[in-house]
Amino acid sequence: MKVLFINFNIGSTPGINNGIACLSAVLKERNHRTALIFLCEQLGYGFDPDRIRKDILSEAPDIIGLSLIETQLKYAKALMKGLREYYKGLVVCGGPYPTMDPEGCLEIDGVDAVCVGEGEDALVELAEAVESGKRYDGIRNIWVRRGNTVIKNKLRPFKSLYDLPPDDKELFDLDRILPLKNYQLETMIGRGCVYQCSYCINDSYMKKYRDFCERRVGLNDYVRFKDAVKAAAEIKDTVSKHPQVKKIAFIDDNFITDEKYLAKLCGEYKKAVGLPFMCNVNPASYNERKARILKEAGCDDVRFGIESGSERVKKEVMKRPVPNRSVLEAFRINKELDMMTSSFNMIGLPTETKEEVLETLKLNAQIMPDTVKVMTFYPFKNTPIYGFCEGLGLIDTQAKEELDNYDSFTCLKFPEEYRLFLRKVQVCFNWYLNSMIGNEASGAYRELVEKVEGMSGAEWDGYDFCAEDSRISGMMKADKLAHYTKYMNRSLAVKWPSRHLE
Repeated sequence: MKVLFINFNIGSTPGINNGIACLSAVLKERNHRTALIFLCEQLGYGFDPDRIRKDILSEAPDIIGLSLIETQLKYAKALMKGLREYYKGLVVCGGPYPTMDPEGCLEIDGVDAVCVGEGEDALVELAEAVESGKRYDGIRNIWVRRGNTVIKNKLRPFKSLYDLPPDDKELFDLDRILPLKNYQLETMIGRGCVYQCSYCINDSYMKKYRDFCERRVGLNDYVRFKDAVKAAAEIKDTVSKHPQVKKIAFIDDNFITDEKYLAKLCGEYKKAVGLPFMCNVNPASYNERKARILKEAGCDDVRFGIESGSERVKKEVMKRPVPNRSVLEAFRINKELDMMTSSFNMIGLPTETKEEVLETLKLNAQIMPDTVKVMTFYPFKNTPIYGFCEGLGLIDTQAKEELDNYDSFTCLKFPEEYRLFLRKVQVCFNWYLNSMIGNEASGAYRELVEKVEGMSGAEWDGYDFCAEDSRISGMMKADKLAHYTKYMNRSLAVKWPSRHLE
C-alpha cells in the first residue's frame, strides 16, 4: 500500500512534522510505501490545486493522509472540493485539529475517516484493511461517518515510545528546510505534558482519552520518552546524513520534565552527537541541578515559556500558575551559568488589559533574555480557554477562519482602540522593551513609543517601522548600547550584542 501525506503549512515557517515522520517510519517498517506533499511557499510549493492534482496522480496513492492544524483547515476544505473529481482512494485526516474536532472534520465532503489521538498502530491497521478489502469502520482510533451517524471507535492506550522505529525525517527535504531554520534540526524525544494550561490542547487531549480510551489512562501514561540511547543514535544518524546541521532544537513542550531521564539522555547525547542544542522549559520546573545537566551536555539556549507577566492572567485565564519569582530565579540561574535564554510570550488574551500587556513586557525587560518572542493568542477549538472565550462572546469566527497561522493577529472581538494597541505592540514590542531597560538607550525609545501610541490607525498603517528600527538600532550599536532589534520575523526580537547573532 502507498500512503501520501499532505502537510499544510501555508503562511508559516516550514519545519519537520514529527507526527508524519513517525507515521511514515511505522508504515515503512510494515513494508508500506510513503510519500509527502509539503505545502509551504518558502519551499516553493504554495496552495496550487493544479500542481497538487498532478502530483497526486503521479504518486497514485491508496490512501491520502491530511495532517491538519486548525489554522490550515480552510486549505484542506479547498483541496477536498475538487479532489474527488480525480482521486477515488481513501482520505483520512489526522493531527491536532482532527483530534480536537473529529466530527467537524468528518463533515468535510470527501473525508472518509479521522484518526483521533495517536495513529501509529491505527494507520497501519487501516492500510492493511484497505489492502485486503476489509471494512475499516471498527478500527480503534479511527472515526468514520455512516450517513448521519459518526462511529466513534474506542482509543488504544498510549503507546510506549520505546517500541517505535526512528522517525523518518528523510521524508522531508531537509537540505531545503535547514537553511530556513538557521541549520537547526528540530526533533522530539517525548510526548505529553504534565501541565494543564487552558490555551493548550494537552488538557482536552487527555479528556478525549479519558472519555474514549478502552482502558483508564492518566498523566503517567501520557507523558513518555524515547529510549535515551536510541534517541541519541537517531539524532546522530540524521546529522551524519546532513552535516550542515549546526544545532539541535528539542521542541518538546517541557524538555526537563523527568530529571533522571534528562541526565541519562544528556549523557548519551553528549557522547553520540555533541552539537550545541536548545530546548523548551517551563520555569516552574527549572532548578540549578537540571541547568547544570543541560550545560554539561552542550545546551547553549534555554527557551522559557513566560507567556505573561500578569499573575492574574496566568492564574485565572491561562491556568498556568507560574509565579514571576520562578521566572526571575530561572533567569538568574542561567545568567550565572552563562547560558543563553529565550522567552516566549503571549498577548491578546481574553480579559487581559493594556496594563497587563505592559506587565509582560516589563518582566522581559527585567530578565533580559537573549531573544524575545511575542505572539498573539489564538483560541484553539475545544480547549478550555476556547469555551471561556465563547462564553464571553469574544470569538470572531470569520476573522478566525482567515488566519493562516496562530500568530497572525487576534480573532477576538476587542474594542477597536485595544485592537490598535495590540497591532502596535505586536510589531514594535522591542521598542517597548528598550524603553523599559533603564540604560542610555531607553530615552530615545521612550520617545518612539510615545510617538507610536499617539498615532491613529491610518498613521500607523503608513508608518515604516522597519526602516526606523534599523536606523535607530544602527545608532545604538555605534554607541555600544544594549538594546533589542527585530530579528527574522515580526514576532521575534534579539538583544544586541547577542551570541544568537554569531
